[in-house]
Amino acid sequence: MKRFLILLVTMLLCIAPAYAAEDVFTVDAQSIAEDAWDESFIASSLTSDRSYLRVTSALVEDAQVTLSIAGENGSLVYQRDYGVCSGRFRSEDIYLRLTGSQTTYHVSLWIGDSGYSFPLRRVMPRLTGNAACSVGYPLDRLSGANTWKSATLLDVNALEGSSLTVPLHASGAYEIGTVTFTVSGGSLTVSAAISDGVDGSIDQSTVYVATTALEAEKLGKKNFPGTTTKLNKTVDLQGTPYAAVYVNLTVSFSPADVPGSPAVTLDGQDATWQRMLTETANEAIG
Repeated sequence: MKRFLILLVTMLLCIAPAYAAEDVFTVDAQSIAEDAWDESFIASSLTSDRSYLRVTSALVEDAQVTLSIAGENGSLVYQRDYGVCSGRFRSEDIYLRLTGSQTTYHVSLWIGDSGYSFPLRRVMPRLTGNAACSVGYPLDRLSGANTWKSATLLDVNALEGSSLTVPLHASGAYEIGTVTFTVSGGSLTVSAAISDGVDGSIDQSTVYVATTALEAEKLGKKNFPGTTTKLNKTVDLQGTPYAAVYVNLTVSFSPADVPGSPAVTLDGQDATWQRMLTETANEAIG
């Protein structure tokens, strides 16, 4: 029987998920209690993008230690009686499952007759090297590309001397900023910005500009024949009345508290595409 139990424990250890030391969030319960112990401090401080939690505390004297963690619905997800501890207490590394973009746990540590309780918000880690684009018209409808991404169709004549600002759509799931299209003197400039309150950055940019429907139908493909540029560069639209612009960005951001993405199709884009098709057909005829 003893050999069986040893074998069982060994097997469980073997199938336990591996993790790195930097994936552990350590909380000193006593330090939290000694700091500004109020709701604003808790809400702003105890947020973790790590998969594991480690709880520690200095012990003034030998004491019985019990640690428990409850989920958002109050049900226990972890509880352990560590027995009588001395010197300094340290729990094992406890895995906290993330459901959705964030999950709040309630941690309680009892040292003898003294209790420390605090919420811990588990959030998604920072996303790096993710794709983003301006919303407008889905590329799968425009060029048949198998992607969630979109291009933005512009009525150049209507936009002359002004700007159009649309949401910046990232990872097929988040709205992290805005993209602005400015037309002046028949030339186009595209700029992008991360929204205030979003911890993010634009790491790379490529902007594809199609001035005919034939070029637009190649957006998102390797053989795109139109103009390729960068953000904040001026592009001469050569007198075209319509343009299709695919803003292909690489971004990094923390998804916690970032709003969900809007629909990728803007009102009026389908009508603009139909006019662009007609304009290209008319040019081909005459």
